[in-house]
Amino acid sequence: MYNEFFNMNQEQFEKMAGPVRKFNNATLDHVAKLVEYQISMFRSYSEITIEQMRALQTVTDPKSLQAYVSAQAEATKSLSEKVAKDTNELVELQRGYAEEVQKLSEEGLATVTSIEPAKARKSA
Repeated sequence: MYNEFFNMNQEQFEKMAGPVRKFNNATLDHVAKLVEYQISMFRSYSEITIEQMRALQTVTDPKSLQAYVSAQAEATKSLSEKVAKDTNELVELQRGYAEEVQKLSEEGLATVTSIEPAKARKSA
């Protein structure tokens, strides 16, 4: 009798823990993707900054200053495009995670509501 009770409790625990594990795995995967993405963005923006600092080092006279300032328009345009692209990629990454969590929530709710508390009480 007690074995049956413990087996049923174990089964119910596994049904309840399954959705939590899936959510944790999805969250860990998402965090790993975010960290990788942020490292990539940091590297990219750092390279742009260093490139601009090196370009500034070439300014030695009014003519080179004018060339540097003129090049800044293109650099600004390029940077703006990169920021827009990176923002879109980040939004898509977040959207994918939100959709996955929504799906897991629906599955988890279905799993948890399928557990019959009355059945567990009868066997006790």
